[in-house]
Amino acid sequence: MGTTTTPTTDPGRAAGDLDVEPASADAGATHDIAAFAAGAVGRRAGAGQAPDVLTTLVDTVAVSVAGMDTPAVRALLDLLEAEPAPGACRLWGSSLTVGASAAALVNGTAAHALDWDDASPTMPMHPAAVLLPALVAQAAQTGATTDVFASAYAVGSAVFRAVSEVLPLEVHYGRGWHNTSTTGRLAATAALATLTGLGTGATRHALGLAASMASGSLANFGTMTKPLHAGLAARDAVTAIALAQRGFTARDTQLESPGGFFALFGDTDPVRLSRLGEHLHRWEGTWREDWVIKRFPSCYATHRAIDAVLDLRTTLDPDDVASIEVTVHRGGLRPLLTHLPRTGLEGKFSLPYTVARALRSGHVRLADFTDEAVLDPSLRPVVDAVVVREGLDPDAAGSTEPFTVVTIHTHSGRVHTRRVDVSRGDARNPMSTRDLEDKAVDAFASAGWAPEPTRRLLAELDRLWTGGDLGGLQDLLSAPEATRTPGGQA
Repeated sequence: MGTTTTPTTDPGRAAGDLDVEPASADAGATHDIAAFAAGAVGRRAGAGQAPDVLTTLVDTVAVSVAGMDTPAVRALLDLLEAEPAPGACRLWGSSLTVGASAAALVNGTAAHALDWDDASPTMPMHPAAVLLPALVAQAAQTGATTDVFASAYAVGSAVFRAVSEVLPLEVHYGRGWHNTSTTGRLAATAALATLTGLGTGATRHALGLAASMASGSLANFGTMTKPLHAGLAARDAVTAIALAQRGFTARDTQLESPGGFFALFGDTDPVRLSRLGEHLHRWEGTWREDWVIKRFPSCYATHRAIDAVLDLRTTLDPDDVASIEVTVHRGGLRPLLTHLPRTGLEGKFSLPYTVARALRSGHVRLADFTDEAVLDPSLRPVVDAVVVREGLDPDAAGSTEPFTVVTIHTHSGRVHTRRVDVSRGDARNPMSTRDLEDKAVDAFASAGWAPEPTRRLLAELDRLWTGGDLGGLQDLLSAPEATRTPGGQA
């Protein structure tokens, strides 16, 4: 016997969806994020955060300029030459200007191309590579002050983390979704809504648009598509806001609806979803406690092990090493490759390679991620000596907090062990101001910029930021002739 269903008033929705549809657009996750974004400037969301947002901006621009000469970004630039997108938004470190969505795409991809951009120590995400390219591109069109820009960044940072918690992230990431790309679209859209003063209603539609654009697979880690995820997320946020400003509509309860973002990318546990607003407001003021400026141009999942090896290297002879064991927290290997790397890009996602490189060279630098460096036959015996595994915290049974333990056995019979819970560059173990400046100078130098003009550029950015009016930001992020080394490229 066939079943009978009750017709609904919406022919585009299945009958079974009716009972779980939110009572109104003024309730649910989509409204929570939209109202949070719309009210940010009024509650001075970025109060006191401007210095940290500037630090993030400097770091992101620096690694983006360094990433402009990667194959992924060169391909995008070739595409832009074939399909021009005229506009007033600067491609960072360049004299080129393009439309806002194209600038967000290229700058976002470049920011993530070297895997040297900021991260979260507790969640797999790279917030700045998505948020800042979108915000800077939007600011070129609408203008911004430092306070509003900082408030918008705080909103995006909070949405990134709150949505990741509510999904929950272990379900989302466990299915193979790249959180920087998927949740990043919602975070950047909310940030842009704050920057532009978009109202709650239009922001709900923008979020619905961005949710339908969300994608990004972990299977593409170690390829050019991985950094493209960040660029696409930034681009789509700019597009979603632009369309919403023009009256384009989406389901204004999309995130919590059947077949919506949470159902597709996580789950729709009503208790967890009901706490989204609480998470948003908590993270708005505390995102800086869950923030890492990366020392090494490799996946953040390798950083604790690199720190441990570099520390141990001061107490042993690298030629005496017989084997290396690396134990990380449960889920800590998920972003990493399970096979030995075959390319420079894959090397960024290999614990055996990054650990071996740190031990043998005493550093992990940009030059260590060429195809030649990764395939160096003299390093292969050290790579083969590395064993990696996930395990429970030996010092705190049942804990889910990230940790890494490196144990090195030597031919002479000694055993050296180092545990790292908090990597260098983490907000709890920050790099010094000088270290941050040196990283920026190194990043610019890789693109042919001379050190002293680069430092002058950083000082000019600081003055502009302190002045409060970011109207000159686009010109400042270009590449004047004075920044170039003789024969170098900007």
